[in-house]
Amino acid sequence: EQVQQLEARLAAVEQKLAAAGGGGDGDDSLVPGRKSGTSDAQVLKKVSTRLQDFEAQITAQLSNMQGDFDKKLSHVNRGASSVKPLDASGPSAGLDTMAEDLDQLKYDVGELKDLLSNNKGEVNHIRRIVLACERDMEDFT
Repeated sequence: EQVQQLEARLAAVEQKLAAAGGGGDGDDSLVPGRKSGTSDAQVLKKVSTRLQDFEAQITAQLSNMQGDFDKKLSHVNRGASSVKPLDASGPSAGLDTMAEDLDQLKYDVGELKDLLSNNKGEVNHIRRIVLACERDMEDFT
């Protein structure tokens, strides 16, 4: 019974589209039924541009992830190489712990910088989404 209702609704929608001239009769373009005056070449150019934007975004994100990974790995290596025996004493012991604390502080500041740059990246991503939506809306007006 529900299937029949859905089929009836679909038939009604198809009839409305055909009556409105959007039936796509004889339309062999990439986007059939859309009579906005844009050619297939224009549509393909827009798709190509959007794909290039997407590729640039992915490349930038992968580059940032690689940099973060390298920083974290070098920090872990520094921490492992600075492990001192328990009986380390003398004047250099205090300097060693201070150097380790300084390294940890540098690492933490780097993490904060990464968080800020990630937030900037998210804001820029939202801006790109808004611009893409505005471009899409221009296509329909």
